[in-house]
Amino acid sequence: MRKALIIAALTLLPAAQVGQAQTVSTNIDARVQFPPVIQTLANVVNLLTQGVRVSFLTPTAQPAATVSPSGSLVVRPGITTTATQVQVMTPIPGTNEVIREIYPLAQPLNLSQTVAPQSINVKAKDGRTLPLTSVMGRQAAWAKAPGLQKKPGQMPPGQLKKLCKATPSDPRCTQR
Repeated sequence: MRKALIIAALTLLPAAQVGQAQTVSTNIDARVQFPPVIQTLANVVNLLTQGVRVSFLTPTAQPAATVSPSGSLVVRPGITTTATQVQVMTPIPGTNEVIREIYPLAQPLNLSQTVAPQSINVKAKDGRTLPLTSVMGRQAAWAKAPGLQKKPGQMPPGQLKKLCKATPSDPRCTQR
């Protein structure tokens, strides 16, 4: 019976449509705009308690200020200049190694003014402006994620690439 129905359906279709399939395609744009995460002093203090250390550097790469455990900016005595870079360091638990990254500030920081660390932005390599707390959070997550540390070189990929570019003979560069 089924065979007879299929033959009847095929014979009723015009010959030009037999064997042709119709395709319908649809493009869906599923971009969702999320509200920006508000960076607060509590975020900064939380990251500092996880071991993240932040130093602000002068144009000559000298430490000029640090962020205290309470989240305030502590300027070294005798420094009356501007900071142009920020150094973010996080120790890897259970080792003597430290993740260390240096970013240029989006805007130079006048150390004689009162500044909140959560309002500071840095520039990424690709030119994007990122909040300092975003960089601190990424480093803190990397430091406490043992699975990520098992990657070649046991450090963030960007830091490994920088290391291998500076010293290609380093044994971690040949582990890839």
